[in-house]
Amino acid sequence: MVSFDSLGDSLLYVLIAENLRLNGFDICLYSNIAYQIRAWMPQLQIMPLPSPTELDDELEKYDLAIVSPPQCVREKLSDETLNVIRKKWVLICHKAPDSWKYDHTQRLRANLPPEIFEQLGALPRCSGAIRYRRFEYENIVEIVLHYMREKMGLKQIVKNVALTVPAHLQYRRYEKRIIVSPDSAWPEKKDWPASSFLQLCRLLRKRGYSPVIVVAPCNHAVWVAKANNEFEVPVFDDIGSLAAYIYESGAVIANDSGNGHLASFLGIPVVTIYRKRNRNFHWRPGWGKTTVVTPVITLPWLGKSIWRPFITPRRVLRHLRTIYAD
Repeated sequence: MVSFDSLGDSLLYVLIAENLRLNGFDICLYSNIAYQIRAWMPQLQIMPLPSPTELDDELEKYDLAIVSPPQCVREKLSDETLNVIRKKWVLICHKAPDSWKYDHTQRLRANLPPEIFEQLGALPRCSGAIRYRRFEYENIVEIVLHYMREKMGLKQIVKNVALTVPAHLQYRRYEKRIIVSPDSAWPEKKDWPASSFLQLCRLLRKRGYSPVIVVAPCNHAVWVAKANNEFEVPVFDDIGSLAAYIYESGAVIANDSGNGHLASFLGIPVVTIYRKRNRNFHWRPGWGKTTVVTPVITLPWLGKSIWRPFITPRRVLRHLRTIYAD
């Protein structure tokens, strides 16, 4: 199985890989992000993503390849290229277009030993969108569980991946440490204002918490300047060290972003700040204790939505209190 590149997506493909394993499949997951936390999941075979020139040859080793095309593939995904790869890989994605669908039943029946083909069950027919039908209030994790049951035909379904926590770590050891994660992959659309995050940090500190600002390495220097020595802004070499830090923290407050999904995956309480008035948006974190803060109102303006002034730091703090306690 090949995972898409983003942090949130990668954790969902870890969940799928774990369920395939539990249903008797000899699964190998290719994911650069999951590879950085592979020590937490020794039951899974996890490998870094091959280079674009090596991907074809690597996947040829398997009876079936389930692929959420990484960015390097999507950037070159013409109609002609799509027509080639959908016939050799089972293509899946959260919102894949119908053009990704392809039934591999006949190809695999002709090329595999009968006993192996029969063991694949519904997998040759599971290509296309993970969100394969209309869902109402389900979060993305619950949608993936439905997909595995209904489209992949898996009999044994679990929501939580079994984690082997590194021995030196202790769950929420620093429970008053609150990670504040003010960046995302789509800042102009998703990010609450920096000034609001800093006000929130001051409010948290006043209430006896120890706020720490955690951002992507590319944004670290910017946030060191914004924090101006008022708050700690640690930097992490990889996702593994970030996961360890999150695991020992009390909670995470984040935009709709990968850090919130990682915290949720690790069982750490998460407050998500979301731009629309929909607390049940599908892409909210779906593991553990989570809550979503949405604007009281939104205002249309020049084809966009004004939402940021209508979420206050005090409201965010109130939401934190609802999920903070054990």
